[in-house]
Amino acid sequence: MIRWIIPGLLGTAPDSDYVAEGSIKVDARTLVDRHGNSPAALCDKIDEGVSALETGRRVIIVCDFGVSRSNTIAAGILAKSRGMAIDAAVAEIVKATGESSIKLDMIEDLRAALNSFPVEQKVDHVLITGGTGFLGANLALRLSSSHKVFTPTRAQLDLAGPTSRLDQYCRENGISTIVHFAYPRIYTNNSALGEGLTILRNVLDVCKVRGIRLVQPSGSVVFSGYRSPLMVADIATAARPKGVYGQTKFLEEMLVRNAVENEGVSATIVRISPVYGRESARPRLIWFARQYVGENKPVVTHVYRNARPRLQLLHSDDAIAGIMEVIRSGRAPIYHLGGQASYETREIVSRIGRILGKEALVEETQIGEDVANIFLDSSGSQELLGWKPVVDLDTGLARTLLGQEDGAAAP
Repeated sequence: MIRWIIPGLLGTAPDSDYVAEGSIKVDARTLVDRHGNSPAALCDKIDEGVSALETGRRVIIVCDFGVSRSNTIAAGILAKSRGMAIDAAVAEIVKATGESSIKLDMIEDLRAALNSFPVEQKVDHVLITGGTGFLGANLALRLSSSHKVFTPTRAQLDLAGPTSRLDQYCRENGISTIVHFAYPRIYTNNSALGEGLTILRNVLDVCKVRGIRLVQPSGSVVFSGYRSPLMVADIATAARPKGVYGQTKFLEEMLVRNAVENEGVSATIVRISPVYGRESARPRLIWFARQYVGENKPVVTHVYRNARPRLQLLHSDDAIAGIMEVIRSGRAPIYHLGGQASYETREIVSRIGRILGKEALVEETQIGEDVANIFLDSSGSQELLGWKPVVDLDTGLARTLLGQEDGAAAP
């Protein structure tokens, strides 16, 4: 099928769909579908199309699938024949064809061919994806005193959309670092896996082309397949994920590591134990316990076959401080940011009761599976970054539940 950019005059198509009917065929299959095309080769194709349009001839650019090579040449023809900026030409191609998968490597070759280079990046400009979420918003607030921070909403910048739009946003704002929190809202179903990986791949493509550093948050969930009453995981521990969320985070880490090793991307993975704080909806246990303790109802916790579940809770202040240190000076491939200790869920509920000044009623129910109690070893982060958690659980829970800064219990 021919997709028309200028109706009846300029279109793109797979070669198998090309029909002559008096049109000029510009064959882009002689180009490579990646970086490395010479400016001369691109300009020859572009000039061929521009010359034909100037004589009123119909031009159809073809490649194997009608995606990257053909649409890149079409963008070049538009830019040269109409005096358009490359970004505007690419945007018009995407709008007309609906094709959002034009490769950035091809667009960069086009810029070189037409001498349309992006503005030079500025230092300390940080893009936080998912910047309206709990951790993203708090990081943006803390980081803004020392960096220029950008937190576009999904409506402003759809990371699952054309990669060229993300690329344009990063160039226009001189982004030097991306902290990638963005993730599907419903994160435990199969569709989240595909969407999460697609978004990350788009981010990595832009990081590669622009030389942008990536900070990729992950978590102890990549070890969730271990069936252990209490296992200490350091950065050398082999990942063993379980469930969609754990598998997605594991695959994200693999994508990042592959991009570092094979594509020259600068990236750091930051595994973070479960984070809690005043405006966070998770862990849900805290808010569930607060409600039930306040209503004098028993809180039901679980007992698995091999152990009671434990949580290594990390207060948001400590998590943000650690991420900021990674942004400022962290250059190791992986860091762990974990709470001071792990606690059984029934102990957490009891502490919530004491902070609220009420007795916590706890009941337990048996679960016919094994639990993975993972403790992230953060000693490497302390050694390399000078970071360690400083907010103890009682202080953090008081801040979270009562808004107190000193951790004092309610009278």
